[in-house]
Amino acid sequence: MEKQTEKIKRFSKVISVLLNIATIVFIVLAVAELLAWVWTTKNLGTEIVTINGVDMNVPLLFKIGNTSVCLPIMWKSGYDFLNANGFVPIVGLTGFLSTIFTLVGLRFVRKVFKLLRENGSPFRDDVIKALKRLAIVLLVVGCVSGLVAFIAAGVVWVLCLIFDYGRSLQNESDTTL
Repeated sequence: MEKQTEKIKRFSKVISVLLNIATIVFIVLAVAELLAWVWTTKNLGTEIVTINGVDMNVPLLFKIGNTSVCLPIMWKSGYDFLNANGFVPIVGLTGFLSTIFTLVGLRFVRKVFKLLRENGSPFRDDVIKALKRLAIVLLVVGCVSGLVAFIAAGVVWVLCLIFDYGRSLQNESDTTL
């Protein structure tokens, strides 16, 4: 049993590091999206680009030759990023809200793995409560972003039920010994 607990702790530590990196990336992305929105609304150095026949003012960060790099992630034709000709936008309130919801979800996932890293056993009340909170957050995110978050919420809820059952079996085993 001790060997399994140590494996869970080690794996949770690795996942926690990856989740911390992902959180930092999404914070930087959220700041870039917010900066792009402010930049566009204040008309601080924008460039008009046409995407699918619609003209948009986008915040211009800098130019390299024929390539215009705009915030947060957008470039004008003239440079081929992985054979992607044209524009690749991630600007707007929807993108910003998706990033914020992702950060909130990451916070709850980090909490689950922190609890596993500290104790190693998933069959505890605090882990089950953290998973239930994560499932609720995923349901809310699903209302905004769509089907994938709803499916993830269902999977997490089933894990809650499994861990709750495991907790009751663990308690029963402990009381019989």
